[in-house]
Amino acid sequence: MRSKFLPSIIVMMAFLTQPAYSVTDAEFNEMKEQLQNALMKIQALEQNQNKKSSGEKSNVVKTKSKSGLTIDTSGGGIKIKSGDQKFSIGGRLMMDYDSMDSGHQTENKSFSDMEWRRTRINIKGSVNKHWSYKATYDFNSEKDSANLDEGYIKYDTKNGFYITAGKTKADMMLEQRTSSKWISTIERGLLNAMNEKVNYLVGKPGDGYGVKLGIYDKRSRISGALSFYDAYKNDSDDDNDMIWHTTARLNYSPKFGKNQYGHFGVSYGMADYKGESANAELQIGVHQGDKTMLADAAAGDITTWGIEAAYISGPFSVQAEYFDNDTELEDGSKGYEWDGFYGQLSYVVTGETRGYKWKGAIFDKIKPKGKYGAVEFVLRYEDISIDDADEGTVAANEVDVDRTLLGVNWYVTNTVKFMANYSSVSMDNQANPGGTTEDLDSIQLRAQYAF
Repeated sequence: MRSKFLPSIIVMMAFLTQPAYSVTDAEFNEMKEQLQNALMKIQALEQNQNKKSSGEKSNVVKTKSKSGLTIDTSGGGIKIKSGDQKFSIGGRLMMDYDSMDSGHQTENKSFSDMEWRRTRINIKGSVNKHWSYKATYDFNSEKDSANLDEGYIKYDTKNGFYITAGKTKADMMLEQRTSSKWISTIERGLLNAMNEKVNYLVGKPGDGYGVKLGIYDKRSRISGALSFYDAYKNDSDDDNDMIWHTTARLNYSPKFGKNQYGHFGVSYGMADYKGESANAELQIGVHQGDKTMLADAAAGDITTWGIEAAYISGPFSVQAEYFDNDTELEDGSKGYEWDGFYGQLSYVVTGETRGYKWKGAIFDKIKPKGKYGAVEFVLRYEDISIDDADEGTVAANEVDVDRTLLGVNWYVTNTVKFMANYSSVSMDNQANPGGTTEDLDSIQLRAQYAF
């Protein structure tokens, strides 16, 4: 399966990135041959990676020169180390297939389609034990453009404090902070599915820049961060002021034994939108489907808070979060409030353990140990509701949305992952874009190559 998947990815990327001019058959064949040669080298590296994981000796994926220069390709990307200097190149390719039943789209038609969900390249490194950097470039097929998704410089004192400056995620919520590469479902939960302006307060970097102050203590496994950053410019303001957000998160990550961890956290955020529209627009179905407008308001102060908990014991893990958002109108009167929660169970039937990074208090990858990879089953239930107390907003007096999701993930190697999700969503007191109130069933599939 791996040998067939990788050529498809590379060939499709070649077509997607070609400039708009004609290519002769000879030129195409030459390009195809070059790609195949490159693929053979990648496959050789992966084979040596598998040998290494099974206990066989390998001297290909990691080499060290007499000068002390180390080159490591065991993770699929490239890691270079020389003394206290480090440099690495990585990225992710995600192709999704979305399908949902009729009656939930604006045109009241069934929907199914494929998309390049994420195409990202990132570089990161360090120049000594204190200074490090990272930059992620996102080739956004949805917007037909490319942009800097994340880029920052970090100073770490190595005694429990650090400061980060640039374009980076604020610390807010467990699932939002966990990379899209390693969450157990294709989509993040309903708590993270609101439109971007509201979601800035749960950690999206947006188009703004800021400063983050962090603390960590290895002995007590406590970590936290305080963030100050501008999300975007308030276009409706005469002075074109920035919308400043402040977020804080504190976590405790006890270790109970081998492959046995706990996770507890609280977070808080606040911002003044200065009359900017803060519409609660929810993606209830697949990513490519139409969104449902639940509430809209010319917002003033917005405050958010959340609690999070998780437990990992060998192949079993459970996680849950609760989140509350209170949006006031510009004149200080109540606008709307939404809150919600989710609970998720995960079991890796092949015996592997979900990865966890205590320092950032986030989940990490599952590393397959067997010849045929690792298989994970996921069960999830979530609920979100909106209470509207103002006639100027769009939502009904109370809108309630709940979703049940079943998923299965196949981690073929450390870099290749296949995902399948089935979800059923129901709404009370709110019609979907198709004008119906019936339950929504949808299916999503993903092929992922992360290196």
